[in-house]
Amino acid sequence: MSKKTKQYIPYILAVILLVGLVVMVQTQKPLQGKSSHTSFAQDAGYFYLPPGSANVSGVTEEQYRQLIVDFQSKYMMPVFKTTGKPLLISYDWVNPYFAGGSMDKGTYLQVILWGGTARAPGASLEVLAGILCHEIGHTMGEEPRQTFAGAEWSSSEGQSDFFTGRTCLPEFLSAHPELATNISEEALSVCEGNLLCARTAQVGLEMVRFFQKYDSQKSDAVSLLTPAPAAQELLRNVYPSVQCRLDTYLAGARCQLNGTCRPPACWFPHQQEDSQHHQQNTDPA
Repeated sequence: MSKKTKQYIPYILAVILLVGLVVMVQTQKPLQGKSSHTSFAQDAGYFYLPPGSANVSGVTEEQYRQLIVDFQSKYMMPVFKTTGKPLLISYDWVNPYFAGGSMDKGTYLQVILWGGTARAPGASLEVLAGILCHEIGHTMGEEPRQTFAGAEWSSSEGQSDFFTGRTCLPEFLSAHPELATNISEEALSVCEGNLLCARTAQVGLEMVRFFQKYDSQKSDAVSLLTPAPAAQELLRNVYPSVQCRLDTYLAGARCQLNGTCRPPACWFPHQQEDSQHHQQNTDPA
């Protein structure tokens, strides 16, 4: 076997795995490990939506499955090129819990979007796509990364949100012009009339309001026009506020405009922005 042929073996194996995963999702065969996910969700006290309460969000099981297939197909190879590990997005419509997540399983990276999230009132395809974008952002959003034990492989929460607004959601919305068409004047204003930026910002706003609906903290209302204050130090492992999350989606969305592409002040102290994100205008995908 030639040296040139050997260098393509990992990519061939990844494609074979991708085909198997797509077939598994399309035929609705659940992936192993669901019981452990459910146990974890119970212990964490996640919001619970019974499996029988289908379509309360307007998102159907077929739409949920197709969304997973689309993201699996699109990001399998980019994640593999970035991390050296295949991506597996679980099909788990019957899981009743409200949550998403990303995990390093050793030989592969797993992203989950439980069916309880897709069926929860307020969910939409755009919002679910944004959640998947965030979880994939943990795998390929690059620096800065989380610092607590076992999560050093993962991009920080803020960086994952920034990847969502800057790269993943704009790509998804460009491929689906029929979605996110009800755009507010505020979104158009902060995006200076750029339609893709405004659609992305609008979905970011809907995502945050969706999170707030099931947040026991009952945080204040958010706005595209009132950014959160600057951080005092670089934040890696926590969310400072839901307003800051919205600011991050908006900052990513504004990368569609000409000019500097940088995260918002609420994640990075001003003196650290340039050093932490000197390559932010480049797309890791």
